[in-house]
Amino acid sequence: VSDGIMPSNEGRGYVLRRLLRRAARHGRMLGITRPFLTELVDTVIHENKAGYPELEEHADYIKKVIGTEEERFYKTIDQGMTILNGLIDNITKAAVAGKEKILSGIDAFKLNDTFGFPLDLTREIAAEAGIIVDEENFHSEMKKQKEKARKDRLSRGISGWDSDLFSELTVPATVFTGYEKLEDKGQVMALSDGEELEDAISTDEGAKEGVLVVLDQTPFYAESGGQVADTGSIVTADGARLEVKDVKKTGKGYFVHTCTLLEGTVKVGDSVTAAVSKGRRMSIARNHTSAHLLQKALREVLGSHVHQAGSYEDDERVRFDFTHFSAVTPEELALVEHIVNQKIFEALDVNIQNLPIAEAKKMGAMALFGEKYGDVVRVVDVNGWSTEFCGGTHVKNTAQLGCFKILSESSVAAGIRRIEGTTGYGVLNLLDERTEMLHKVADALKVNNMKDLPLRAVAVAGEVKALSKELDAAKAAAAASKIDGLFEGAEDVNGIKILTAYFSGTAPEALRSMAEKVRDKAPNTVAALVGSTDGKITLAVACGKGALDAGLKAGVLVKQIAAIAGGNGGGKPDFAMAGLKDENKIDEALNAVAGIVKGILEG
Repeated sequence: VSDGIMPSNEGRGYVLRRLLRRAARHGRMLGITRPFLTELVDTVIHENKAGYPELEEHADYIKKVIGTEEERFYKTIDQGMTILNGLIDNITKAAVAGKEKILSGIDAFKLNDTFGFPLDLTREIAAEAGIIVDEENFHSEMKKQKEKARKDRLSRGISGWDSDLFSELTVPATVFTGYEKLEDKGQVMALSDGEELEDAISTDEGAKEGVLVVLDQTPFYAESGGQVADTGSIVTADGARLEVKDVKKTGKGYFVHTCTLLEGTVKVGDSVTAAVSKGRRMSIARNHTSAHLLQKALREVLGSHVHQAGSYEDDERVRFDFTHFSAVTPEELALVEHIVNQKIFEALDVNIQNLPIAEAKKMGAMALFGEKYGDVVRVVDVNGWSTEFCGGTHVKNTAQLGCFKILSESSVAAGIRRIEGTTGYGVLNLLDERTEMLHKVADALKVNNMKDLPLRAVAVAGEVKALSKELDAAKAAAAASKIDGLFEGAEDVNGIKILTAYFSGTAPEALRSMAEKVRDKAPNTVAALVGSTDGKITLAVACGKGALDAGLKAGVLVKQIAAIAGGNGGGKPDFAMAGLKDENKIDEALNAVAGIVKGILEG
C-alpha cells in the first residue's frame, strides 16, 4: 500500500484485496465483530521500519486504504455469508451418504459477481463444511461473462482491429522515429482490409475505410500509456493517399495504422512518406507534459500519498486519476493550478533521456504502478522538479504549454479522484466560449457594459422573486373563485357532498391547495380534483371531517379513482394524490367518484 497499490479487481490490486478480505474474515472467525485491521498497522510498521523507513511517513495513508477496503468488505460480507451459509445448509441436508457434497459453479459465480466473494474464499468456507466447489463450471461462467464483456466492447467500437491479423508476420518490428521527426520515409510491410492480409488495396468506387497499414518505420505515435495516437497522412511514391485515423501497437511491436484510402492503390513494398499532423501532436504533447506537472503539484499540495492511477491525454484535454480519499477543496485546486502555471511561466526545460533503470530510480524518477519496465527506461525530467518514467511525447520547454486550466475535479472510485484540465489553445477556446456565453447573457439582460452584469443579474433575480409572489397570490385568488363554483354542481351521496373537476394548466401544488381548502371549508365533502401541466396529470382527493367520520378515506378513494385512468397513488385519510396516465379516461374516472363513495358508505 505504501508503494501506491490500491485494492482492485485485477492484477496486484486484486492480490491485495484478497489478502485484506481473507484477513478480515479470519478476524471475524476469531470473534472480532468490528473493523480491526488498521489497529495492526502500527505494530507492522514498527517491526519493519528499519528496512522500510517510508512506512512511517505513509502510515496515515496506509490506514486509510486498509480501513476503507475493510469497511467496503463488511458491507457485502454479511449478506454474502448469509446466502453462502444457506446454500451450505441446503447441500448438507440434501446430501446422500457416501456421495460428495458439491456447491454448484453457478452459485459460486453469483457470490463472486454480486458480493465480491473470491473463489478461494468460497472454497475455504465450503471446505470447512466438507463441501467442494464445482470450479470447472465456475470458470465456465467467468469465461462467459468475459466473452460477453468483450463483445460489448467490440460493439461499441473500442477495438477496431485485431492483433491476431498480423501475428503471422515475420518482418522486424516497426521502428518508431516520432520522438525526433514528424515526417519520415518508410516502406509498407503489410496491408489488411480488416478481414485478412492483402498484397494491394485500391479505391474502387470512392474512399475505402478501415485500411490497416504496417510500416517498417513510422513517426506516428501509437496509442499507449493514456496518450492517444497521432493522426496525419501516408502518401506512396505512386501517389496513393491515405488519411491516418488511429495507430495501435501489437504485441510483436508492429505499429498498425488505421487509415482511409482516399485515392490510388497501395501495395506491400511501396515506399511512402508518413507525416504526422503537427498542430495536433503539439496539443497532445502540451497536455501530456501538463499531466506530469499536475502530479507533482498535487503531491506538494495534498501529500506524498498521491500516485497516478490512470491518465488520458488528447489534443483537447488531460484527464488525470490519482489516489486521494476526499474531494480536493476549491482552495487546494486553486493552489495546484497556480503551481502548474508558475512552472509554465518559469520556462523550465524538459529533458528526456534513456537511462538504466537503477540510475533512473536513483534520480528519484516516479514509475507508474502496474507497468513493466525493461533494463533501460525513458525518463522525462522537468528541470529536476518533476521526474518520471514515460514513453509519451512532450514539449521541449514548459513555456510551450502557454497556460493550464483545471476544468473539473470528481470521484471515480473509492480512494481515486479525477482532475480534467487543458492547456494552450484549449485554454484560449475555453476563454472564448465563456466570453461568448457572458455576451449572450448580457444581451438577454440588456446590459451594455459587461462590468454591470453581476448587479443586473442580482436585480433580475429580485424582480423574478417579486413577480413569483404576485403570481402565487393571483393563483390563490383564482383557486378561491374556482372553489366557490365547485359547490354549485356538487352531488349528494348519503349526506356527503361529492365535488369533482378537471383543471388544465394546474400544477400539483395548486391542486393540493384547492382540495385542502374545500376540505377545510365543508367538513361533509369529498373533493376529487384533476390537474394537468407539462404533460403530467395529477389527481388530488380530500375528505372533510364529516366524510372521515362516515368511514371514507382519501388514501383508499384515490387508488380506486386513479386505477380507472391507469394510475396509482396514495396518502393520508384526509388527503391523497395520484398520477394518472390515460388522459382519455379522466372524465370516466371523475364520473365514477360518486359510485365509489356510495359503495363504501353502503358496503
